[in-house]
Amino acid sequence: MKNDRSIGAPVSRRSFLRLGATAGLLLPSAGGMTLLLSGCGSDDNKVNADGSISGTYMAASSLTLSYVETMVAKERGYFAEYGLDMEIKGGQGTATAIQAVLGGSADLTRANGINAVIAVANEQAPLVSIASLRQKSQFEVVSMPDKAIRNPAQLAGRTCGIVSTGGATENLLDVMLINAGVDPKTVKRPVTGVGTAAYELARKGEVDAWICVNTDRATIQKDIGEVVFFSTDEFAPMPSDSYNTSLQMIESDSEMPVKFLAGVLKAIEYASKEENWDQVIEDLRKYNPEANPAQARAELPLLVESWLAAGPDKVLQMNEQTWLSGQESLIKAGLVKSAAPIEKLIYKDYLDRARNL
Repeated sequence: MKNDRSIGAPVSRRSFLRLGATAGLLLPSAGGMTLLLSGCGSDDNKVNADGSISGTYMAASSLTLSYVETMVAKERGYFAEYGLDMEIKGGQGTATAIQAVLGGSADLTRANGINAVIAVANEQAPLVSIASLRQKSQFEVVSMPDKAIRNPAQLAGRTCGIVSTGGATENLLDVMLINAGVDPKTVKRPVTGVGTAAYELARKGEVDAWICVNTDRATIQKDIGEVVFFSTDEFAPMPSDSYNTSLQMIESDSEMPVKFLAGVLKAIEYASKEENWDQVIEDLRKYNPEANPAQARAELPLLVESWLAAGPDKVLQMNEQTWLSGQESLIKAGLVKSAAPIEKLIYKDYLDRARNL
């Protein structure tokens, strides 16, 4: 058939214009996130007197090192180079940031791929992922060396800490357990949060393992003690942190997302070089004065590794097969009701155009 789309084919803007958007609904998701789908979207092409385009990026949390690529793009002038006046805001959770994009108070945000798939597949949210910042999972399952957990099967009947109830780490835990043939109900999952506190809980025997970001694990190994760990990618490959915008933004023909991604590409190239890390940390501290320079420098190599994991020529790429297989795993785990078509999940056109600016 002439209109069949292969997995590798580009998704056109015309395809998105046929998707439509759901408006005015308050919908709970399987992943514990509730979205108010407003459908009002962002203003089209906010052009300033000097010809630049204004845009707003809202992070899913406070402006930590995790979001430093946008700070570097702003402070090193890369956004301005492409005629973009970008405001960078901290957020108060993934659901809030996504709602800001769908409601029009922000143009772009970043969410874990799991959250994005659940929002689109379960809630029909007019949210689209336009580039993947991390090319590997930031989450790891960590345990003590004397009671090492080396795979999900060993968690059966035990206790595994998670960052938050209903969030990406709990969803990843369920997927890993099901893939390993373990009933998720047999695994207790207390909230151990972020940072290094989970290590003390494990040392006391209150948890057998915990899921945390790799930078927390690295800090524990450097400053506290040895641990055993494995990446969630080994047992539950999923699209990781990705930039998202609204369907209305795509329909608007605005060049803002293209300029944003072009600036981020330059920022990643700059921030990936160790000789620039002192400046990168200075840029971070303009937005987060309480950031610890020594800790930031220790964590930067892991952050850069996640950006470049697919290769320096594939920065920000979106792997369609990872999105499709990840969605299938979420369906198997009962977190997604039915599969959303790939053209509702991702849109590659902005990144392709950004590479050519």
